[in-house]
Amino acid sequence: MKITHLLSFATAAILLGNPATAQIDINAILQQNGSGMQLVPDTDPFTPNTFVGSFTMEMHLFENGKEQEHSPANTTIHSSAEKIAIESQTPGVKEKMRMIIDQKEKWQYMLMDDGAGTRMAMKTRKMKVVNDNPDAHLAGDVRMTDETKTIDGHLCKKMTATDSSGTWIGWMAQDIDVPFHSFMKSVSSTGGDIHDDALVGVHGFPLEYEWTSTDGKERVQCTIRDLKMGSVDEKAFSLEGYQVMEIPTLPMGR
Repeated sequence: MKITHLLSFATAAILLGNPATAQIDINAILQQNGSGMQLVPDTDPFTPNTFVGSFTMEMHLFENGKEQEHSPANTTIHSSAEKIAIESQTPGVKEKMRMIIDQKEKWQYMLMDDGAGTRMAMKTRKMKVVNDNPDAHLAGDVRMTDETKTIDGHLCKKMTATDSSGTWIGWMAQDIDVPFHSFMKSVSSTGGDIHDDALVGVHGFPLEYEWTSTDGKERVQCTIRDLKMGSVDEKAFSLEGYQVMEIPTLPMGR
């Protein structure tokens, strides 16, 4: 079972259960998979986000050469200096989900709108993913090339990154002054530090990218839409209209 499926399963179990008595040991689930991933309380010092703005990722998902049923998926990210909001919407699915991460105060919120008038939000202490699997911290092979193309008026350079999981090819807008390494670390949920050593110094923002698994069975094509920089709609971080339930930190296993 893939890690993303494991996390989705754990989250769904918590949401459907009684928040006051939920005893889902997420780390036990992750450890059974042998991934090396663990959730731990985030006690890192606050560092303001380097990217302020918003954009939508339109992601086409393919398996064995066939586009999946609920593709493309759209994820919109709003980023202020202190908070990140991630909203996902899938074609054919009326339910909407939004996650708000308060990086300064160390809280995170999972907001659920069932599309029929019920809006609920879970408030928990901010956690972070760590990974003790040595392969997750390998630098991989990251290269900036001289190949260029223009996307929406932005001159982009081609970047490739290859590791044991697959190959990522992105077109990095050179006139968008965003430290890619820092931004990716802010939104990462893999615990692998996004190949920190290799990405330090990488310049630009990916307006298009494609990832292909090593065995060629899985492929993701992503296009960035509605990119706005310098300001963000504060409504993206609003809890208005939601019934908020604060739940205690769940048991995290060893």
